[in-house]
Amino acid sequence: MTHDTDTPPPAGRDAIDAMHARWSTLRPDLDLEPMAVVGRLLRLVPLLMARCETFLEPHGLSRAEFDLLTALRRTDRPVSPGELTRQLLFTGPATTKRLRRLEDTGWITRRANPDDARGFLIEPTPDGARRFDALLPRYVAFEATLIETLDPAARADLADHLRTLLVAVEP
Repeated sequence: MTHDTDTPPPAGRDAIDAMHARWSTLRPDLDLEPMAVVGRLLRLVPLLMARCETFLEPHGLSRAEFDLLTALRRTDRPVSPGELTRQLLFTGPATTKRLRRLEDTGWITRRANPDDARGFLIEPTPDGARRFDALLPRYVAFEATLIETLDPAARADLADHLRTLLVAVEP
């Protein structure tokens, strides 16, 4: 029996199983295993992102802004916008927009870059650092709820397999 993608899959099966079954019928000549893996990753990312956005919204942050703050807190020095853009795989305009919003809401400050008269350096404000440091443990606990259906061994295996894929794909 095949399921179209608008019909919920049977218990224990996901939407990718339904798509895979349909493609297996339509194109039995194809090895569809890659679609089962990549399709699940691509479907999972926006679902996880939506939950992260919902968690961060009461704190006045988007997930991308949270990522910027995380990058700043991991560093023990002020960082240029270009460095943040490269590290987080954002576009320049997206980084600028997010930095402006974080500055307007008191999370970060910017100052002139002594090594580049046209540039500036970003760092958390003391209040922004304090707020982030208070938020981080709650956020990590929230992320744990997103993967709680996996036992510790499965989480470790998944992290290892995803690392292998990321190392092969990441620039």
